Amino acid sequence: MTNRKTYQHPRRGKGHPKRHGTRRPPIGKKGHKRPAKARIDPGLKATFLRIGVPESEPFQPDPFQLEALELIKDYDVLVSAPTGAGKTWIASQTITSYLSKGLRVWYASPLKALSNSIYHEFCREFGPHLCGILTGDRKENPDAPVIVGTTEILRNQLYDAMYKGIGIRADLVILDEAHYLSDPERGVVWEEVLIYLPPKVRLLLLSATISNAEQVCAWLEKNRGCPNRVVLSEDRPVPLEMLFLFPDGLISHLGGKKRLNPRVKKFLSSHPVRRRGRPERIEYGEIIGYLREFDLLPAIFFLKSRADCDKAILDCPPVMTPQEDQKRLGDTVRTFLKDYPHLKGHRQMRSLLESRVGSHHAGQLPYWKVLIEKIMNSGYLEAIFATSTVAAGVNFPARTVALVQSDRYNGHEFTELTATELHQMIGRAGRRGKDHIGFALIIPGRFQDPQLIHELRGSPPEPIMSQIHINFSMTLNLLLSHGLLEVKGLLERSFAAFQGTKAAPSLQRRWDQTLTAIEKALPHGKCDTSDPFEVVESIDKRSESREGKSETDSFPCNGCRCLKACPGKRKGKLSKSLKTFRLLSAHLEELEGGLWLSFKLHVRFLKETGFVDETNRLTPDGHWASNLRLDQPLLIAEVIRKRALEGALPETLAGALAPFVWDRDTQVEVRTSGSFDLKAIEDVFYKVLDSIEDIGGLKKRRGFENPPILFWPAAALFMWARGVPWERLLTLVPVNEGDMASLIMRTADHLRQVVSLRETHPGIALVAEEAVDLILREPVYIV
Repeated sequence: MTNRKTYQHPRRGKGHPKRHGTRRPPIGKKGHKRPAKARIDPGLKATFLRIGVPESEPFQPDPFQLEALELIKDYDVLVSAPTGAGKTWIASQTITSYLSKGLRVWYASPLKALSNSIYHEFCREFGPHLCGILTGDRKENPDAPVIVGTTEILRNQLYDAMYKGIGIRADLVILDEAHYLSDPERGVVWEEVLIYLPPKVRLLLLSATISNAEQVCAWLEKNRGCPNRVVLSEDRPVPLEMLFLFPDGLISHLGGKKRLNPRVKKFLSSHPVRRRGRPERIEYGEIIGYLREFDLLPAIFFLKSRADCDKAILDCPPVMTPQEDQKRLGDTVRTFLKDYPHLKGHRQMRSLLESRVGSHHAGQLPYWKVLIEKIMNSGYLEAIFATSTVAAGVNFPARTVALVQSDRYNGHEFTELTATELHQMIGRAGRRGKDHIGFALIIPGRFQDPQLIHELRGSPPEPIMSQIHINFSMTLNLLLSHGLLEVKGLLERSFAAFQGTKAAPSLQRRWDQTLTAIEKALPHGKCDTSDPFEVVESIDKRSESREGKSETDSFPCNGCRCLKACPGKRKGKLSKSLKTFRLLSAHLEELEGGLWLSFKLHVRFLKETGFVDETNRLTPDGHWASNLRLDQPLLIAEVIRKRALEGALPETLAGALAPFVWDRDTQVEVRTSGSFDLKAIEDVFYKVLDSIEDIGGLKKRRGFENPPILFWPAAALFMWARGVPWERLLTLVPVNEGDMASLIMRTADHLRQVVSLRETHPGIALVAEEAVDLILREPVYIV
């Protein structure tokens, strides 16, 4: 932590870092001591005259909304429209129609926060007795005719329905944010839902604007055998103006339909971006002042990191607020704090009340974000500083969206914005019924490329691409209800198969040639030579048997006529082909036939570890392990199977599962210094590591990745379950409070999966249930 003196600023108050020297303008203009005077380009005067709140009028649905309502009576429907266009209204009207007929609806969304928001909205509209919610964290009124939940919960219900041979309890499924089908990490869940959903269940998909909606619908019609229709709308409900902010306070057009504003282009050429060195300081307080002067508030600033969001609010001085508005804001916050008293001392409360700005990102407590959303939507905040999460589904519109960079962090690295991502961000600008016009303000800086932003603004969104991939949870659950050939048929119905190979033609050609070469080299092999993974595994097992790591009767090499041809450590054509195959297999699921090969690879591993038998059916261990619908079901199943958690107390069970939740290799020092006895969790942690050593090693040898298993999450959950106060916990385990809250909530999800094992493992299931109650407490979880 930087050691900086604090002082009592006459306007800011104690606790804000002291600045040395003069304030720097957004681009770092030297000698600029006073805020630049805001002014607008003369060409914007007519546009700015349109700023204001439209007169209240009775709601009139748009043509695309009426079209969707008419079509859903007879068809599956995909609605593709810009952010804020009114897709949720279509959903609510359709639900009203279904309820009037005594029918049931399942509304699935990608985020727990969004599910909670939609649930409360539906409770107000339809009545709480008709609505239920299922998110993992919450299970309320599950027999209600309208269920709101996450897409993962819906997928799990479909798994159960396929196993039991029954349908799900829904006549209509609404998939909100359907463009998540293209999400690299979670798109697989959307695709699974669309593959498994029975044709008799009507389907309504609500999506941001996508460029291949017709292709998606063509796949759905082929997959489900149901006629469908696409409803497209490219018109924003509120027009958008793209602006550029110069360092001297001038606001101008970013550009026309075809090219950048010449004035902007000239500025960029005379101010080349410096990628190295100390980044230029952006004075957010000044920028908000410019926006306030021209009635461009409220605003959302999209920043690159959580830390940037938290620092930005410190740059915003207190503002003069009409007494009545200040009272309403204070009353709203005080009412909220009655239900969530733990937030009273939140470090950002002063900025919220005095500067009327907030920071919103995944690193904050869930209910602090709820408070930010509540008062922003009530019109009490001038600005929020947010990461891209807000653009991905939280209902958070503003008059202006400000962008300070043209890239974003995707969880692994910084990449240039795509057209889809930009459209989602600027889609938050302009509120239907509250604005005549919305604005996107481009702020120049070190990581800003206005030319790229201008090009993306006029570009269509990227097409949705299948992101389906095989994992062990999917494999176990499909084998629970399907034979091997039936699973092959399901995979052939995937969007990936419909779209064809995603790989470059040259890569696909090289892959096909390599598979052919391997088959030719082993014409009479006992293993399936059309599956190079099986060939490689047999060779590896043969080598392992020589080292005593594998039983010789567990692979088909004995008596094989090709035994001498298999390479071992020798060189030859087969060895060369297998080496090429290993390199290309990194792109396996992008290649034609790759999904099926990947599925068989997972099945063979499950056979080798005793979860699947030789007839490709689940063993008793495989049956109960299929209930662990988690990222690492096999490792947790092995821990249970090896009895590493036998006799564990609730707090040690919570701690034991926490390392499987944290999927980032983030080292954190546990600072107990003897003040807290961690021996109990240390003992269990090392028992867990010992129990998964063999299966983890086998996974690595068979080409599967193992997650990092770190001690600090175990220590954190153990102490939290033992009743350590929140502030003390964050001192002992210094991680971001939002990350700690997420770790606790996700550990609770894992514990609930263990609770589902009550028929086969009643003892540990009971302890897991007690552990859930221990860790779901303020400020992480509030009923």
